[in-house]
Amino acid sequence: MVNPLSSNPAKSAWIDLINESVHTSDDIDIGDILALSRSFIVVKRGFVNIHYYYIPITKVEGWDDNVLWLKINESEVIKNYERDKIPDPSQYYIKDYPCYITSHYPQLIIIPSKYRKPDYPTIVPPATDVPQIYRCDLCNAVFNNEEKLSEHVSIAGH
Repeated sequence: MVNPLSSNPAKSAWIDLINESVHTSDDIDIGDILALSRSFIVVKRGFVNIHYYYIPITKVEGWDDNVLWLKINESEVIKNYERDKIPDPSQYYIKDYPCYITSHYPQLIIIPSKYRKPDYPTIVPPATDVPQIYRCDLCNAVFNNEEKLSEHVSIAGH
């Protein structure tokens, strides 16, 4: 099952999901998969203030070819699964330290994509005799060309 909106080739194995995004049931991006074992995925969130979430694989809803979805919400993840330690390469598969080897991971469940294409307005080419309007989306000021809009944004400190 290949999602035409995805730039990634289809992924059907757990180790293919290293560095992929993880979202909770309330659609919060909690980070990327750093490591995994037969029982857990380890999600890393942040760059300066790093958080590690050791989430049981049983809490995973499935992979939709864009995101790994959890069956639990963000507050449950933080309350129950946050730990202050990096995963041990002897107990977890980590991309740059592939010491951990297992011949069996649970089956990765593929789910329909939860991505919804934004509902952009239909683009109609402007008529050549009708001047185009450029609007500042922050203060609603109107300009007759894009250069003046850019100048406004830089001067106004938006």
